[in-house]
Amino acid sequence: MQFESNQNFQLNSMISIEEFFYRKDEIVTPHSNLWGDFNLSLNGTLELKVADQTYLSPPSYGLWIPPQTEHCCTAVDDQLTHYICIRIHPDLCEALAQETKTLNIRPFLRQTIEEILDQQKQGIPSNRYYEHLLQLLLDQIQNSSCYEHYLPQSNHPILKPILQDLSNPTYFAKSLHEILNTFQITERHALRLCQEQLKLPLSEWRNRAKVIYAISLLQRGYSVKKIGLELGYQHSSSFIEFFKRYTGQTPAQVRNI
Repeated sequence: MQFESNQNFQLNSMISIEEFFYRKDEIVTPHSNLWGDFNLSLNGTLELKVADQTYLSPPSYGLWIPPQTEHCCTAVDDQLTHYICIRIHPDLCEALAQETKTLNIRPFLRQTIEEILDQQKQGIPSNRYYEHLLQLLLDQIQNSSCYEHYLPQSNHPILKPILQDLSNPTYFAKSLHEILNTFQITERHALRLCQEQLKLPLSEWRNRAKVIYAISLLQRGYSVKKIGLELGYQHSSSFIEFFKRYTGQTPAQVRNI
């Protein structure tokens, strides 16, 4: 859905962008809005609860929440979380998903948000330029890759303890095969169970858990080499390639956010 500047409205009145800073364990209490919410973190990881589902949103992924959907969030990282809330008028939500989705945050989308915030701090010196930025923002949100969850969870009695071990940083250097061997289940059964319950390959789920952990270490000042070794990579170049494949950024770029 495109909105041209010659139409009788302004995006400035239909899109609101606010930023907040939260310390670990600070909570935004359950609430819902008449407008849609696109929540994301520029720094730090958020845990969001929508209905009975829990979502994790590291800096590379935001959460789209349709209008009138109750939700709350918690900052889970040790460092200060830079949190962005983009509220979108219901008329603009028709071109967006009608259910909660995890959206991929590309560098250009992040840069657009940062430029919008900078323009706000300057008092929006040019309305025309600001409207252009809002249109760019809306276009990117509408066209972002999206997922049901970034790191889906399960209470299945067999799968839940497997996921706990797969997301345990002390086991990241172990192979998937080594971890599954500690459970009374065949590897084939575990893979099939994960696909059925999470709609995601088990190896993909583990890689996403590694990405979230790597981001938290980067933001705490750990070296790329040390993080790579903790994740089971003997060479920093291999870890950098893995990290960029999942986030669209290098570890150095994420560290400098």
